Amino acid sequence: MENQKAAGLISENLKNIYGYAFARLYDKDDVDDLTQQIVYEVLNSAGKIRNEEAFWAFLWKVAENTFRKFIKQKERCSAFLPLPDDDTSTCAELSPEEEIIERENGDESLNLLRRELSLLSKTNREVCLAFYFQNKSCKEIAEEQNISLEMVKYHLFKTRQLLKEGIGMERQLGEKSYNPGVFRINFWGDINFYDNLFKKKLPGSILLAAYYSAMTDRELSLELGVAMPYLEDELKELVDAGVLVKNGDKYSTNLVILTKDFEKDLENKTKGFFVKNSTDVFELTKSILPEVRKIPFKGDDIDDNRLLVALMNIAFVNAFEKLSETHPYGEYKPLKLGGHGFVFGHDNDYEYLRFTGISMNIKADDSDCWISAVNYKIFDKCCHWSHPWGSNSILTLSAVAGNAISDVPKKAQGNVLAEALAEGYIKLENGVLSAAFPVFEAATYDKIITLLKPVIDKAGEVMLSFAEKAADLLAQHCPDSVRDQCNAIATISYRLDAAAIIFETLVEKGLLTVPDGKVPMTIWGVK
Repeated sequence: MENQKAAGLISENLKNIYGYAFARLYDKDDVDDLTQQIVYEVLNSAGKIRNEEAFWAFLWKVAENTFRKFIKQKERCSAFLPLPDDDTSTCAELSPEEEIIERENGDESLNLLRRELSLLSKTNREVCLAFYFQNKSCKEIAEEQNISLEMVKYHLFKTRQLLKEGIGMERQLGEKSYNPGVFRINFWGDINFYDNLFKKKLPGSILLAAYYSAMTDRELSLELGVAMPYLEDELKELVDAGVLVKNGDKYSTNLVILTKDFEKDLENKTKGFFVKNSTDVFELTKSILPEVRKIPFKGDDIDDNRLLVALMNIAFVNAFEKLSETHPYGEYKPLKLGGHGFVFGHDNDYEYLRFTGISMNIKADDSDCWISAVNYKIFDKCCHWSHPWGSNSILTLSAVAGNAISDVPKKAQGNVLAEALAEGYIKLENGVLSAAFPVFEAATYDKIITLLKPVIDKAGEVMLSFAEKAADLLAQHCPDSVRDQCNAIATISYRLDAAAIIFETLVEKGLLTVPDGKVPMTIWGVK
């Protein structure tokens, strides 16, 4: 039916529509409002009416639905709890129609009240529950809360206003109430006391929610779908740990989060940078290969692919250590949970980390031999140094590399030796254990480092430049509140990442290959 035709029929029967509203509401202002809403809804849906015969049934059905909505809305907006000392009379009797709506809305109203109570701050909530639900006097509440009588009445007044306002609102839970996201902590320093803080999902979800925009506890409660009684302790714990700060009534995340968007942006903007520089590093290393082949060392019979990877790995570790002295990223700052260092995070399950463990220049206390082991993800299938082996594995490999396996205590052998054999780090030939990775005499290692100086210098330039690019881009992706942390975090995260990306680029270009079996590509020893 056309709107013009529907409008004519409504005009002819406006008196009947007004009578319908008056019979149910009695109050003239409400009757006028309801009548207007019915007319609006009918005209808005006139296109659905087939003909004039169907119009009347449609009109009264719309009138009934609009009346129900009108009462629900009116009840929500007028709901409140009485204040102490209020001279509030009992409610007037409901009309029969209102009794029907009251029964239908009973559960909904109770749920709305519960929702709003769950969003109250600790003091407001406790004062409200004590007065209205536990029937305590204002004086008793003042003593329990250690506040004045006037403050009790203020909190009750504030609670009343919040509940009245909230019950009339259409609230929506935030995305993190059903999709909490992924947060993973990262740490660079001496002692890490922060891992246990994020064993549960909620602390990480709080940091993700408050990263780009500061949020009140009520806003966080809605965003996370967590009632305030459960949220408050988590907020306090994070603030005490220094990873969340509270300014006024708003919370904001106090650490840098390396987001997926940032990582993808960095990768796209530096791909060309690595295509050229990885080739330069490779060619410099390849140019000294003939000279290295003239120097005898344990493992000098490995193929060119393995030797090139070993030499570049040595150069990368030395370049990183040299930069730590010439271009330090700053002293470890004291952390609120103890220890010193830097704490940052990821909004993914470490998808963009390029290492699965790094051990530089480690040795057993009683051994003159030291080893370095770097787990690049690109070589993970053939070479993964299992750090959980602990000190026994370091002692064992150091001893084997130094040809002193007989000095290894029995408790350090057994499973450790068996796993090292299975992973290909050591080998057993004619009943003798020996290292399956390159081992250099100290003097020989010094010669190798001298030959590698051009590679070390070039790698250092690439690491420094890449970290600077990452710091600049990270500052664009992160909020102002943590921008001062970007340089240190980018330096920590991306200097050494440059080495991994060089390897990844060279493998992608076919200049290096990843063996299929267990081959210790990125470990070496010096004795």
